[in-house]
Formats: sequence, structure tokens, C-alpha cells
Amino acid sequence: MPANCLPATQDHAAFMTTRWSDVLRAGGRGTAGSAEALETLCRAYWPPLYAFVRRDGHSPHDAKDIVQAFLAHLLCRNDFANVSPDKGRFRSFLLMALKHFLASRTRTRTAQKRGGYRPAVSIHIDNAEIICEPELADTLTPDKAFDRRWARTILARALERLRGEYRSPQQQRLFKALEPSLVEGGRVWNEAQLAAELGVTSGALAVAATRLRQRYRALLETEVAETLSNAADLAEEMRALREAWL
Repeated sequence: MPANCLPATQDHAAFMTTRWSDVLRAGGRGTAGSAEALETLCRAYWPPLYAFVRRDGHSPHDAKDIVQAFLAHLLCRNDFANVSPDKGRFRSFLLMALKHFLASRTRTRTAQKRGGYRPAVSIHIDNAEIICEPELADTLTPDKAFDRRWARTILARALERLRGEYRSPQQQRLFKALEPSLVEGGRVWNEAQLAAELGVTSGALAVAATRLRQRYRALLETEVAETLSNAADLAEEMRALREAWL
């Protein structure tokens, strides 16, 4: 296979400073960097919130309002110094915070009417029903719907990053051909025919498929790590991701 058919090798990012650890480290000080990190996380992970609220029995219209209000509330709060190390996973923190928000919804709506909340960021959730359709079509509990959509979001973000690394026309053709193998246990169907269509040997195609899967795995770990404050939690969080997806 020609060398330019494959993206440049990128080392797996070391687990050092993540977006969520930025938020926790800033604590209640609300620094610009931590605010930006939290906003980025909220923009990425609102679909699990919406799936939870919808499975909790709220209408699409109400669910959108609740999620927007919750995110505005979350982005305005400055009490992250009180998040203990055992609550250092953004996934766990987000779900717990949402449940508390729903439990005190009456007080929250009263505060909103008084101008107590001002949206700090606009999250476009007009297509929420389409994005969360798999969870809403199933009979999942709200918690299971949250976890399943969380897993789908992580997988989709990692896949999009992987797709972005295959930039040239040749690389894009290769990625499109091998992408199905990422969700089919790594198996490349009709390998000989596919290799002929791409103008490579079957052996080169197999090597490319292996590299694709390895890189996808690394990007999945990177995405998950961005939501953790402790590197020791990575293996457990990856396990939770697999369980939620299955």
C-alpha cells in the first residue's frame, strides 16, 4: 500500500490535564479556562441529558427547556470545589446534578421567572429527537437511556476524530471502505474484492484495518479521559462504556 494512503501515526495523548480536571482544579474560582472547558463538555454531552429527561416522562418541548435550563444553571455555578475525588467522573457528576435539578425544578422555575438564570451558552438541540431516537424507541429506564446515549456520543466523537485524520482522497476512500469493520468485530468482508477496488494487496488491507481499529481504540480512550480527573478511572470507565453499549 502506498505510504500516503495512511494517516500519519500519532502518539496516544498522555493522561495529564483534561477538560474535566481543569474544571475541578479551578474549583469555585471560575477561571476562564475552567469555564471554557465546562462549556465544551456541555456542548458535547447534552444528548444523554435529553435522553434521560425524555425517558423520565417529559414531552419533547419540555425536555428541551429543561436541558437548556439545566445547562445554564450548571455553567453559572461555582461550587466545583465541593466535588470529591470519588465523584471525579463527569458522567457521574452530570447525571447526579441533573437528578437534583429535576427534584428542585419548581424552585428553579421560580428563580428563572425572577431572572435568576441567564443562559451562558446556547446549545442547539432542535434535532434532539432524531439524535436520541434509538434510546427513546426502546423501553430503557432513564438511567439506562442516559448511559446508552453517553456511550453512543463517545463512540461518535471518536469516530469523527478518526475520520478527520484520513484527509487525502486516497485516505478517505480507505476509511470509507474499512469503517464498517469498526462495528463488526474487526472483520473486513469481501477482503479480496475490496483490496482490488482500492488497488492494494489483501495483506496491506489487513494491516490498514488493524491500524484503523487500534487508532479508533486510542481515540475512544482519549475521549473518555477528557471526562475524568483521575487516570486510574480510565479502565473502569471504558468497561462502563462497553456495558452501556452492549
